[in-house]
Amino acid sequence: MPNLTFYDLHPPLANFREEVITGLSAMPKAISPKFFYDQQGSRLFDRITELPEYYQTRTEISIIREHGMEMASLLGEHSLLLELGSGSSKKIRLLLDALHPAIYMPIDISKEHLRESAQILAKHSPELEIHAVCADYSNDFELPYYPQSMPKAAFFPGSSIGNFEPLLAQDLLRRTAKVLGAGGALLIGVDLIKETQKLNAAYNDSQGVTADFNLNLLTRI
Repeated sequence: MPNLTFYDLHPPLANFREEVITGLSAMPKAISPKFFYDQQGSRLFDRITELPEYYQTRTEISIIREHGMEMASLLGEHSLLLELGSGSSKKIRLLLDALHPAIYMPIDISKEHLRESAQILAKHSPELEIHAVCADYSNDFELPYYPQSMPKAAFFPGSSIGNFEPLLAQDLLRRTAKVLGAGGALLIGVDLIKETQKLNAAYNDSQGVTADFNLNLLTRI
């Protein structure tokens, strides 16, 4: 597709074993959420976002529909728009319609899922210049392409920031600020405090899709 360029920065998945051992040896034990998103994990997560119990995606879509123009005015039109952890293109299409960026750059660690979603978006929006980047945005990386004079903005939806411990979240925000440079803008989705029952339902759905999502990581290990 003439409007799509794909970059594979070869995120260091070779460290998967080492990072898992380190995480499970720590107190408290932890595994980086980025490892959920191999090709199968990404597809399962897309299914999760369509579940009736999973309110986050529907809520963000509603917010973007209602406030998209306001978001666009704050981010700045005709910019280079990065999306961290792009996944499917449900939410970004609404923001793109309001923002009219010069370039859209989805960044995701799951190469095949990124390629598939970028191709779908490129076909849907042939006038949009897309530079898809397979990279681990939780570690340092450099943009493979950007016009020096073009303002940059980033979109980090889904309350994904909540997957990070506070210090790691701060590190991520610092790295993002470095990539965006002076005058860059960041639009980030954050889930507010919810009732325990609602959260449990969202992350323990009746169809067992979230359980399959979690077990997929154990299968990888």
